[in-house]
Amino acid sequence: MPAIHLLNPFEVEELEYRHFERIRYFVLDNIFLIVEGLNSRLNIKQDWYSQFIATKSNKASDLESGAERIFHHVFAHGMRSPNSSPIGADLMFETYDAFIHIDIKTISDSNWGDYRGKVVVEPNQTSYPLDSKGAKANLPMFYSKTFSRNGAIYYKPCLTYFVYVLHQHAAKRIYSILLICMPNGSLYDYYGDGIIHAGKNKGKNVRFAFRKSPIFELLSSPENVKFRIEFLWKDKGYTQDELIGIREELLKIPVWIEQ
Repeated sequence: MPAIHLLNPFEVEELEYRHFERIRYFVLDNIFLIVEGLNSRLNIKQDWYSQFIATKSNKASDLESGAERIFHHVFAHGMRSPNSSPIGADLMFETYDAFIHIDIKTISDSNWGDYRGKVVVEPNQTSYPLDSKGAKANLPMFYSKTFSRNGAIYYKPCLTYFVYVLHQHAAKRIYSILLICMPNGSLYDYYGDGIIHAGKNKGKNVRFAFRKSPIFELLSSPENVKFRIEFLWKDKGYTQDELIGIREELLKIPVWIEQ
């Protein structure tokens, strides 16, 4: 049998960035339909709001369940091979050269401060080591399925992305929609434990502090920075620092649509 190889760290980042661009395309190509869909809950707010508050709180995101339906509809038209693995993110797809996990995260402005520049990551959503915070990643760095390139055979890497929606509680305003790529676990030597923060309870609600490492470290140069986070949608009434805790004079994150 021919030898099966692992991609080196630079090659993993290349794939992460390539699929980052692909996901960005799908979202931007449908962004106004997405925003309309996210706000569709408000057309029937009187039918669900009192029940929602009775079981949650005004700090909970009222988009937590509904946003996933909207984005699933969008990605279903572009990602042709969903995977039914019980261990994975909200959305999981197989491509020619990777397994892609996309989790939809939402947070309301009533709970904004706790998550500025951070996103909750569950063990079933990442291959990145979480041991420093008392948790364990459940995804493999590389899957057992393979692909071929330039005459060699490689294991398909696990790639993790978040679409992160910050919105006004039970109202129409969307402050930002971020696309975020969390490093594959094989990149731990380059990103370390600094990008992993603890939640309020040890081992639970571990957070990926994307503000600590917002660029693809191996792909970027001073002349050509490639970002692990981008604003697909941004409210022009708020600064980048207010939204994600990164001062613009230090690093300007790309913004695709600002309204």
